[in-house]
Amino acid sequence: MSIRLSKLRSLVPSSFLRCALLAAPLALASFAAGCGDDTQSSQGDITDVKNSSVKNQSIGNCWIYATMGWAESLHLTHSGEELNLSESWVSYWHWYEEIAGAPPGLVALAKLDKEQLSTGGWFGLAGEIVRRYGVITEGKFIPEEAEAARSSRQSQAQNAINASLKTGALMSVTARADRKLVRAELDKAWGLAPTVIASLDKVYGDTVSRSLLTSGISIPSDSGIQFIREITVGRNITLADAFGEPSSSYNVLQRKGKYAWNEVSYPSTATGRRDLQRRMQAAMHEGMPVIMSWFVDFAAMTGTRFLAPPTSPGQQGGHMTVVEDYQVTQVPGFGTLAAGTLVTDPKALAAALDPKATIEFIRIKNSWGLGLAPNESGAEFRGYYDLYAAYLDASLTKCTEANGDKCGTKSQVGGLTSFVLPPAAFVTDSKVKEGSCGDICIAGPARAAACDSCTDLICSEDPYCCASAWDEACVVKSSEICELTCKL
Repeated sequence: MSIRLSKLRSLVPSSFLRCALLAAPLALASFAAGCGDDTQSSQGDITDVKNSSVKNQSIGNCWIYATMGWAESLHLTHSGEELNLSESWVSYWHWYEEIAGAPPGLVALAKLDKEQLSTGGWFGLAGEIVRRYGVITEGKFIPEEAEAARSSRQSQAQNAINASLKTGALMSVTARADRKLVRAELDKAWGLAPTVIASLDKVYGDTVSRSLLTSGISIPSDSGIQFIREITVGRNITLADAFGEPSSSYNVLQRKGKYAWNEVSYPSTATGRRDLQRRMQAAMHEGMPVIMSWFVDFAAMTGTRFLAPPTSPGQQGGHMTVVEDYQVTQVPGFGTLAAGTLVTDPKALAAALDPKATIEFIRIKNSWGLGLAPNESGAEFRGYYDLYAAYLDASLTKCTEANGDKCGTKSQVGGLTSFVLPPAAFVTDSKVKEGSCGDICIAGPARAAACDSCTDLICSEDPYCCASAWDEACVVKSSEICELTCKL
């Protein structure tokens, strides 16, 4: 039986992530081919983890694209509203703290490396940046890119700031300590409109003497800037709750808080890996957009599939993406549950978590544009990639240039690095508690859509079942839509 998994509504990495977008010019030409001002969203009956539109990064900041996509997905699942949060905004503040340091009272998030910007990072770093500076939609920060899937402004700004650091206004240590000058150089590099600059001055000060953590600070309504505590991602849970707080002032990567998500390293043992995979699956069964960090070697890529380690290393880099789906074999009593086929049978979902079940591949929403789609998955999944266990569980050869040799120094790294996962409290408390979750085959009070994936599907088609009463017509739909055996 072929069944679609995923999207059912009902650490610290050992090395600095450098996103692998710019690694393979020929391959990336095909990624860019389908990108322009188009965006795409996997909605409707495609999958039940609600993902926002696929974008196309232009610099090595995949960690920002993954984290903003995660936040957009959580809000979309909870509210039905799709946000378009600005990744450029997060890069702007990341670069500011690299050069000038943090606002008063805060520890800097990053420092310059070799006198040029470093664009890599992690989930916890992105979380702390938006905790300090909030979020903004694409059109409010850079109006010209309001509907663009790809930001050309990011690469232009990176080149301009690196030039300023090397030979321009920011080339000296003294200049970089001038916080007003750093702001001015960043504003110029990003090509910010005077109205946007004025909003930044009003909220943070032209020397960034304030952050959104400053007591009593307010945000003008016309600025478009939002506190993350204003964005809901669950029942009485906000994006601020999901990001949590730093575990300490010097460790922003590990987050603390009742609802705080955290990055968990992928174990080296088979048993440990299966246990972590099961945590990933369980979160996805609840409609949660898990984030995954992995090592890209483009020599292993065939179409949109990474099947196995390459015979010799190619262009490489660390990468972070949102998980969309997975395919699992050897499921007790069910065999193979195929990615792209919706599962509504609770017994099948429970069986998919069995330790003996084997993940065949994980499907990810990527940030490489809409040029390609997984085999036979249809146009709805353009921009998604399939990463096979044989690749993710392998020990891959990582190359470091030495003496002009691009692979002069070799080391071994795992294909899969980590997952960003929710705590149990987030999964439990984010569900809507209103309505009944009694026997789905018995007419009675209205059911809550979050009771299970079958109820969610039925109420999407017939809202009466969750808004007014779970009557006989709703019970009939349980048999028709979910193929449950209800005695009518």
